[in-house]
Amino acid sequence: ALTARVTGLPRYADNGRQLLHLGLSYSHQFRNEQRAESDLKLRTHPESRLTNQVLVDTGRFPTNSMDLLGGELATVSGPLSFQGEYFHALTDASTVGNPRFWGFYGYASYFLTGEHRSYDRSVGLFSGITPEHDFHLLEEGWGAWELAFRFSYVDLNDKDVKGGKEANFTFGINWYLSEKSRFMFNYIHARVTD
Repeated sequence: ALTARVTGLPRYADNGRQLLHLGLSYSHQFRNEQRAESDLKLRTHPESRLTNQVLVDTGRFPTNSMDLLGGELATVSGPLSFQGEYFHALTDASTVGNPRFWGFYGYASYFLTGEHRSYDRSVGLFSGITPEHDFHLLEEGWGAWELAFRFSYVDLNDKDVKGGKEANFTFGINWYLSEKSRFMFNYIHARVTD
């Protein structure tokens, strides 16, 4: 495969407390529909690795190639942040009508204790959270508390492939006791059609 990703940071201020991140990615997979090991199979878990159950799945189908396009956007404004990504997969799979698949997610988070999401400018990715005050039972340090919401959607139906459509709603409370420990309380509702 050939894969590339480019990111830009048009806004970065106050040591990352204010930022705007943009990104584009592209990947081309070389395949050969005459070989069984080149069969393509797309599927996803319901936003959790607590189960091995897969709710949407294209099954295997022969392909000559696949192009995957992606776009990403994120913004941080102090304790409030938003992030989203979109992908579009184009297949060269004439036996099933050259289907296209797509999906996206959107994520919002707010730190009740005033922290902000950390960003690593050298790789264009968000990194771990460092609480302003680590949790100490006998002192006034309560760590960092974050409220989060995420919505994701994937459509694996097109042409002769019927893999299904899935929407996930996630509500979360994250408690960062220190830079190296956290508790995550998440409620995930997955909705599947077709």
